[in-house]
Amino acid sequence: MFGNNYTDYSTARPWPSAAEINSSMVRVYNHMASGVFISGATAWLIAQSPALMAALFKTWLVWPVMLLPLAFVLIMSFGAEKLSAKALGVLFYAYSIASGASLATVFAIYTGGSVFTAFFISSALFLTMSVYGYFTKRSLESLGQFLFIGLIGIVIAGVVNIFLQNSMMQMIISALAVVIFTGLTAYDTQQIREQLRFGESESGKIEILGALTLYLDFINIFINLLQLLGGKKAD
Repeated sequence: MFGNNYTDYSTARPWPSAAEINSSMVRVYNHMASGVFISGATAWLIAQSPALMAALFKTWLVWPVMLLPLAFVLIMSFGAEKLSAKALGVLFYAYSIASGASLATVFAIYTGGSVFTAFFISSALFLTMSVYGYFTKRSLESLGQFLFIGLIGIVIAGVVNIFLQNSMMQMIISALAVVIFTGLTAYDTQQIREQLRFGESESGKIEILGALTLYLDFINIFINLLQLLGGKKAD
């Protein structure tokens, strides 16, 4: 996942204390939760305006709206070494707004009850697996490699299904995506903890990139659960 390029621990900075790691992880979760809130608020506000929805999704603006979040992720992931922690933070919150704009169709298409249900289940899955990933003594490295291969598989299948438009295939892809990103939540949490413990990068950068990684895990769980369980509004 993005933000998971780890360094040679033999040349790492001195180990921080358990309390310092815990404090850093709290900041990771705070950034991640703030990003989710900003995205949700942005999506909801845009969805309340039919004129704005039409302007963003029925004109050429749809391409910038859909591609801008990816641009932010790429800049943060590949420019992390050159960017300061403060700059990464600004980019993360700008990304949260851009991601929220691209997700506005969620509130336009699905019922409020469906969105709430998917959000509640996603939160429970995310919290459970993140707690497991943080406290388990077992290395999840092999699990992460397996899940990453699965992630590549569902991305390829998703691209193919753009042309096939097979609803059953889409349901299978969504179900597998929920499983994969739920597992990745545990793996990514463990990796963030280990990077905070051993990594050479300053903790502020690790915290922002960790928040981005967990944000992506959560949003993917939520979107795919919504596609599986969500009820659409009547036309």
